[in-house]
Amino acid sequence: MTKARIALLVVLGIGIVSVVGFVVAKQSSSTSIVGRWRSLETSKGGIGAMYQFHSDGIADFSLGAVVEAQWRIEDNQLVLPPDTVGGAEQKSTLKWHGDNNLNLADGSPGGTELTRVGVRADERNPIVGEWILKQEMAGSSLEAHWLFYRGGKSLFLMPFKTQHGSYRVSGSVLHFEDRSSKNDYKFELTDDTLTLYEPDGGHVSRYARY
Repeated sequence: MTKARIALLVVLGIGIVSVVGFVVAKQSSSTSIVGRWRSLETSKGGIGAMYQFHSDGIADFSLGAVVEAQWRIEDNQLVLPPDTVGGAEQKSTLKWHGDNNLNLADGSPGGTELTRVGVRADERNPIVGEWILKQEMAGSSLEAHWLFYRGGKSLFLMPFKTQHGSYRVSGSVLHFEDRSSKNDYKFELTDDTLTLYEPDGGHVSRYARY
């Protein structure tokens, strides 16, 4: 994920952050949805949503970049798919500073600095795991999470603006409240997929744990 690509995602998303609200909701216990969730379906530009339900009844929501991609390491370079159709693959030279700090020399000034979340999970492939990178974009300081999985799958998540509220579960309904509204939503939880229903029964959104 180059800095130019990140900037484009920010521009695409900032204009619609304010019109997206919390949508949540179905399970007998709030602990069933505790954790982090991200959109399974996104816009063509890679814009989706992220939720985090805390065990104390607090919920966080953000519109942002949600991008899945394949990755591989060749000749000490991280190789990602092209930014555009027919373009060249993105290649960044890996510059390690211990196990938990990595600089991607991707052609941008200073490269891209990554800091590991937690401890190294794979002795044979040190990039596997979750990383944080911080970017200054459009006058805002943004923190992205980049997850590299075994098998060559990656997930890039960058929240644009986080909103906070509270929630509680009652039977098959989730009650949500923030500063401006109170809403009830139905939901379904199957394995690690959360399906959310708009109050009017029209729009359906699906989310996966990460």
